[in-house]
Amino acid sequence: MRTFRQVPRRLWHLVRCCTVLLLAAGLSGCGDGGGLFSRLQLKPGEIIVERRPDPRYDILFPYYVELCSISQWHDKLGRRGNPFGHALIYIKGACKDEAAPFPLLRRCRGLATSTDDPEHGAAVSVGQWLRNVNFIVVPGHDLVFSGNLETGERLTREHRDATVQEAIAKGVYQGVEFHDGWTREADRSLTNFVTRHSVGVDFALQFSRNVFCSRIPVPEPVLDEIIAFLNDKNTEYATGKADYNWNLLADNCVHTVRNALAAANIWAPIPAWQVTLRALFELAVPANEFVNLGALGAKGPLADYREIQGNGPSRDALHDFRWLPTRHGALVKTLPVHQPNDVYRTDFRLFAVQSPLRMGKTAGAVRLLSDPRYVELEPNLLHFRDEYDRILATHDYRVDPLASVRGTPYRRVGRVHLQYIGAQRAEVEGLLQKLKAYNAVPGAPKGETAPLGDAFVSADGDG
Repeated sequence: MRTFRQVPRRLWHLVRCCTVLLLAAGLSGCGDGGGLFSRLQLKPGEIIVERRPDPRYDILFPYYVELCSISQWHDKLGRRGNPFGHALIYIKGACKDEAAPFPLLRRCRGLATSTDDPEHGAAVSVGQWLRNVNFIVVPGHDLVFSGNLETGERLTREHRDATVQEAIAKGVYQGVEFHDGWTREADRSLTNFVTRHSVGVDFALQFSRNVFCSRIPVPEPVLDEIIAFLNDKNTEYATGKADYNWNLLADNCVHTVRNALAAANIWAPIPAWQVTLRALFELAVPANEFVNLGALGAKGPLADYREIQGNGPSRDALHDFRWLPTRHGALVKTLPVHQPNDVYRTDFRLFAVQSPLRMGKTAGAVRLLSDPRYVELEPNLLHFRDEYDRILATHDYRVDPLASVRGTPYRRVGRVHLQYIGAQRAEVEGLLQKLKAYNAVPGAPKGETAPLGDAFVSADGDG
């Protein structure tokens, strides 16, 4: 049996003790009386109940990543998942590699302008019971989110079972091995595994979950780095000597999705299997990462090149890719659990975790992400156009005419930053013009797809 390198026993004892204390403090507040645990739960009134993405978005942006946090599931037979839900990433422009012997990604063929395109993208989802790989790859936007269920169509057990078979037929579990403990039942078939542990978790998310995604458009080099990181990770497990052993604190679903984005300098990574006392107060929790990425896309380092230079990931993103994650097109998407529903309960339940001294941070970020500038396409583009104009207006050598005489450590980064902001200003103006042309197409009102011509080819794409 292959084994992973072990964490020192004393450290694990400390981790367990601290975790028990934290959870005990939280659980003692359950019920109507409030308490710490109730404060960890995101309230429906504090979030956007539903914000479906504008179909025009996929016309304008050829590549993007979505970090999605999904709420706790609870079926009508009484089974339920953990209260902190699950995290995964959906990547437009990355597709399932059908020729690979285990789950890997490849670049999609062409530039998809609709989520109906089978070459639109794929989801990457870590599983607790996976053994020889860290994650599975689920192809297709509709299979990932809606489970190919139309709005208003009833979710029946028959539809759920058919969706399970569709995922199996598409090779989602090809080459995947599981740990033995996933069931105590006699039925150890793949169908039983997918029905119990994967549908509504890795795909068909809206069957049983509320879905919250923070979306950031990325250029091709960033997309390639994310794909390379994920492929390397699964290859190491599939061909190496170590099994993947999911761990709540040290190596859960959040570690992979966060570190995949960190590989492209979107933010700092969370090292797996390195548990520290500080990490206990900044736990890898799905809802936290949705909020963190949404806040980064909306209000991260952008205007001050000295701040960017002092922030390691932002500095490297600007220098390596001429790109920053705080930008136009960074939006939040929220989808409700499907109704009518014969299989799962549809009440809301999603938690975030942070230090008791910083409880207001998440609530403040959620309020920020309710702003139309960060949830609606056109207000977002207009907001960032104005922001780029404001930044460019401050980049005037006359503000400090002696900077070159005295010398400054920021001369090069300031010049790179100025060029980048100018390019973003030109790009967002082009996107607004494309929206204007789109809206002028007869029979294509806002929020509906329209026939595409040369006018709608994305500025970020190859042509």
